[in-house]
Amino acid sequence: MILVCIIIGIVALAIGIMAIAMKQYIIAAAMLTVTGWQFINYRTWKKRI
Repeated sequence: MILVCIIIGIVALAIGIMAIAMKQYIIAAAMLTVTGWQFINYRTWKKRI
């Protein structure tokens, strides 16, 4: 699950950066929120192991 979390975070970050470049700010905000959420999930799951 940690690997899936990392992959989702990286992909969401890439899409967020691409959306900013394309001036699609709503999509960028959503993807950057997903990236932050995955970072929090990663830290939570890392503590459990």
